[in-house]
Order: sequence, then structure tokens, then C-alpha cells
Amino acid sequence: MPQIRSIVIKRKHIDPGAEDKYGHWWFELNGTESYGWWPKYPVSGTMETFLGVEGELNGITSFVGRINRDPHHGEQADEEFHPSTDAGDNRTESEIMDCLRAFALSYAGKWQWFFGFGQNCHTFQSAAMRHCKLRRS
Repeated sequence: MPQIRSIVIKRKHIDPGAEDKYGHWWFELNGTESYGWWPKYPVSGTMETFLGVEGELNGITSFVGRINRDPHHGEQADEEFHPSTDAGDNRTESEIMDCLRAFALSYAGKWQWFFGFGQNCHTFQSAAMRHCKLRRS
């Protein structure tokens, strides 16, 4: 299948001097909704970063997100691409977006960044792509 133009995978890279020092990865569907994984409350130090804190879809509590809109929705990212599916995948774009949406809305647990591992926006996006059988074009 060619690129799925209605889905944009977005990635801001890690930048210790930026507001989002851990970077942020999210995905946007049809330009109207988006999903990313956030700590529920601002992380105050290395211990919370490594051990983890309560996580939340779209940073609703502390980062001005909404249930279907990541706080970075519509922003430019350092890396952006439209995903693809494998040959022979007959799902419609709508079905693929439903898969991503359902994955995001059912995601739960903590937020943790441990040198790229843990449950964070990077691993959330990667898990969503695996779950919905998407790949980088």
C-alpha cells in the first residue's frame, strides 16, 4: 500500500535545552485529532524520570491536551512521515485510523524515560505502529 496520507507520524528529537527536553513523539489523524503519551504531572527530577510517574494520554491534566488532541497537535516536528502497510493489507485508511485511535484510547500505565526505554511517548508511538501493522515509508 502506498503511504497513508491521512496519518502523519511526528517526532521532536531529544533536546536537553528545550521545553520538551525528552523530545516528543505523537501521531496525527486527518489533521483533526492526535495522540501522544505524557506524564500526568510535570516531572521534577532524575529519580521520577528513571523510576516513572503516572502517565496520561495527551497530557490532559497538566499540559493542556484534550482526549483527542495532543498538546503539540499541528506543530512542525524534526521528523515527519506518512506510514505504510505491507503489500496485501486490504484495510482502508479509516480502518487503520480506527486501529490507532483504539490503541491510544486503551493505553494505560506510567510514563518513564530510562535512556530511551520505559513507557514514554517514543515507546507509545512505536507500540501503536506495531499494533496497527504500520511501517515507516
